[in-house]
Amino acid sequence: MSNKPMFTQPKQKRSRQRVDAILNAASELFAEVGYESATIVEIAARSNTAVGSMYQFFANKEAILYAIVERYVAAATEVFANIQVESYPDMTLGQSIKAILMPLKAFIRDNRDFQVIFSTQRGPAFLEQTIRAMDEDFLVRNDRALAQARPNLDPADRRKYSLVCMVIMKALLGMTTYTTELTFDEIFEELEAVYIRYLTPVMGE
Repeated sequence: MSNKPMFTQPKQKRSRQRVDAILNAASELFAEVGYESATIVEIAARSNTAVGSMYQFFANKEAILYAIVERYVAAATEVFANIQVESYPDMTLGQSIKAILMPLKAFIRDNRDFQVIFSTQRGPAFLEQTIRAMDEDFLVRNDRALAQARPNLDPADRRKYSLVCMVIMKALLGMTTYTTELTFDEIFEELEAVYIRYLTPVMGE
C-alpha cells in the first residue's frame, strides 16, 4: 500500500491496547454502516475513547481504515503462507480443495468484518489497491497449486481457472453479508461443491 495515512504506533502497552480497542470498534462500525457513513465520533464512543485521544494515534478516519487493512492483510497473508501446496499431487481434488478452503473458512469466521470491508465498492484509493493486490496474490498462489497438482496444464489455462475460481469465491462469500438463507457453513459447503464440479473435468478426481 502506498501513500500511507498518518498513524502513530504507540510503544507503551496501555496505548497499544487503546489502539487495538479503536481498531476493533472501527472495524465493526465500518462493517455495519460502511466506511463513508462512519464517523470519528462514533468510533470514539464505541471504543470508549475521547475524540481528542484518538487524534494522538490517528490523523483521520482514513488512517484508522489503513491500520485495519494492514492488520487484516498481515493475518490473511499468514494464513495462506501456511497452506502447503507441495503435498497437492498426493491428494485427491476434494482433499486439495478442502486444504485451501478450511484455513480460509476459519479466518473469515474469526474475522467477519474482513469480508464486508474488503468487498466494499467505496473507500479510499489505497483500499482498492490493496484488494487488487490481494486478488493477484490469490491468483499467484492458486496458479502455484494448480502447477503442483497438474504440471502439464498450460499456464494460460491455469490463469483462466484461477480467475474463475476467484470470481466464484468472491460471489459466494459475498452472500455472508446480505443473506441469512444460507448459514456460513452451508456457503462453504456450496463453494467446495462448485469448485469440485468446475475443476473435475480439468484435474480429474
